[in-house]
Amino acid sequence: MKVYISGKITGDADYKKKFANAEEMARAVGFEVFNPAKVPDEGKPWEWYMKQDIKELMDCDAILLLKGWKESKGARLEAYIASQLKIKIYEEK
Repeated sequence: MKVYISGKITGDADYKKKFANAEEMARAVGFEVFNPAKVPDEGKPWEWYMKQDIKELMDCDAILLLKGWKESKGARLEAYIASQLKIKIYEEK
């Protein structure tokens, strides 16, 4: 099963650590993981990154929403897409 990690990136200086911790936890329980925080920053606009990330989400069986995800426009969009396409949703507590 492949899980997509979703959470606030823009405006969170500590996002790489949060996403890395979530990735480690998901791998420890047997998930294959897509971690968007590992996508290289090429200075492209937000919309470009979202299009790439949503393509990756389509290949996942589940999404893991990190704490604070509702503060992120992108994470809210990813959660909405997952809910509409019946992709399993996990929320970090």
